[in-house]
Amino acid sequence: MRYVARALLLAAVLLVAGCSLFRDRTVQVARITSIAAPDTVVADSTFSAIVTAMLGPDSGYVLDRFEVSGTDAQVTVQAWSRDTSNGKVAPLGATYSDVKIGAKPTEPGKFSIIALKPDGSTTLKTITVLP
Repeated sequence: MRYVARALLLAAVLLVAGCSLFRDRTVQVARITSIAAPDTVVADSTFSAIVTAMLGPDSGYVLDRFEVSGTDAQVTVQAWSRDTSNGKVAPLGATYSDVKIGAKPTEPGKFSIIALKPDGSTTLKTITVLP
């Protein structure tokens, strides 16, 4: 059951964020600004979280994709942005993109959502899983 939940989570994120087969060198890690998730959940129940990434504060960067991977105790999220300032239409100022992820912790304890940032640091949201 855990493997099915993880596979569904990954499939949903790929469907929402899209997946480009051809990447260029202008793709880089985007800054994660927030994680919105409940503080407590019950084991074997599904919950949703929203991870927000900031794109293009200095130039024309737009969302390329979100990558999500997970285990029984955590989900790791990374956002990638693409430079569109090379003659293409680019957004003015900063824009924000959200990805909604779902998880179903199966054991009581702690469940973590970890968002990786460009400088190697992380944003962490820890959720208490009740029996």
